[in-house]
Amino acid sequence: MIKKWYWISIPLLFFCFAGLWVYVIMPRMYEATTLILVQSQEIPDAYVQSSVGTTIEEQVMTLSQEVLSRSNLESIIKEMNLFQEQRKKGTSMDILVAGMRKRIDVKTSTGGSHGRQNASFTITYRGADPKNVADITNRLAAFFIESNLKQRARQASGTTVFLERQLAELKTLLQTQEAKVQEYRNRFMGELPEQMTSNVSTMNSLQMRLEAVQTSLSSAMNRRIALQSQLSAIETNQPGATLSQNAQRIMQLRAQYDEAKARYTPEHPTVKALEGQIRELESGGSSKDSSVGLSPQIIEIRSQLKSANLEVESLKNELSRLQQKIDFYESRVETTPKREQELATITRDYNITQQNYQRLLDRYYEAKRAESMEMRQQGEQFRVVDYALPPEVPVSPDGLKIALIFLALGLGTGAGLILLMELMDTTVKGIKQLERWSGGIPCITAVPLALTDHDMRRNKIMSLIYVAVNVVIVVAGVIIVGYSYVADLTINLPISVLF
Repeated sequence: MIKKWYWISIPLLFFCFAGLWVYVIMPRMYEATTLILVQSQEIPDAYVQSSVGTTIEEQVMTLSQEVLSRSNLESIIKEMNLFQEQRKKGTSMDILVAGMRKRIDVKTSTGGSHGRQNASFTITYRGADPKNVADITNRLAAFFIESNLKQRARQASGTTVFLERQLAELKTLLQTQEAKVQEYRNRFMGELPEQMTSNVSTMNSLQMRLEAVQTSLSSAMNRRIALQSQLSAIETNQPGATLSQNAQRIMQLRAQYDEAKARYTPEHPTVKALEGQIRELESGGSSKDSSVGLSPQIIEIRSQLKSANLEVESLKNELSRLQQKIDFYESRVETTPKREQELATITRDYNITQQNYQRLLDRYYEAKRAESMEMRQQGEQFRVVDYALPPEVPVSPDGLKIALIFLALGLGTGAGLILLMELMDTTVKGIKQLERWSGGIPCITAVPLALTDHDMRRNKIMSLIYVAVNVVIVVAGVIIVGYSYVADLTINLPISVLF
């Protein structure tokens, strides 16, 4: 196999010069990078909380979709007059925009435990012209900064508008519930839970007043009975005077009337009948009897008896009025637990809505402050740390990768050819192989190969041919590579390569 060195040299030289030629003709690609730092807002978060809460990765991703949109990239292509040859050939703008988008790379990075304070991202662009590469990179950075300011202002305004609408809806609901609670309070005024103590106190005062009136009524009725007895006794013992049957009948009817009124209501038929009889007898007796000729003592007692009757009637009316008031306040006290439960049901939703309204109002004012901060460009901003400069060294093609790839191709092709030739060669190459082929018969002796003059001349010619081929490959490779380098020949490969 060593004798077939030419099977390695030929493909090795070919692929070495092929790799060198590829390195020479491939277009030089330059790369420019700019570093953008995410600068925290000027006002501390403890005073004004930003309404933009996305992470730096999400924010950069959103901005990338906006900055790398077709309209922006197309404006850059036209403004900077990029891809002139392709545009002259009539290449679609969509293809040019897609190709330019592939050359742009955006990477984000955060600074460990400090979070957004040390966050940053880089914008990288690849191209053939170093100056254009730097200009395009800086232009993209400017687009990112401008889009970030617009986006933050838009988000802050959108948050404020949203909270304002929610606040208006919640305020309407709050006013409706407040009116409902107020209407309920007005309708059941006096029966509300907070008026329970006042109602009980008033009822106790009325009860004490009722007891006092009952005591006074008993005293007045006793005094009236005593006066009636005294008057009856005086009229009986007076000379020339007899106790009229009307007076006695009136006294009996009054006793029955007082007893019936204590048992029945004033509208009861028995009470009304007794009241009518008493009125009829009193009117008849007053017309027949005359105070003329009576003693002053009788007149005085009758006057006191009349005053006693008026006092009794007044106390009875007061007693009835007090009892009605007590019943009224008792009904209030009895219905207070029911009103308390109903009011709790109504005010529960109102209290929840009021709490939500207050929280939403606080958030609205925070959003207004955040919006003012963003409009004044005092919020989180992007700041260019390192502007892109025209690169001096191309990043593509990579000479080391090309050398390794084509060297591996040359050595691999040569080794493959040698292995293929060995597999196709059917001649005996040793004593052991001969013994194996003969079925184990031992070989006694071996005669070395004797080359004739013809064989030696043929081998010499073949060696010269292989040397000539190697020389031709070297000369042709030097000429092709040298011409391509001098003529600055550049060929864009139709497929993407690793180098």
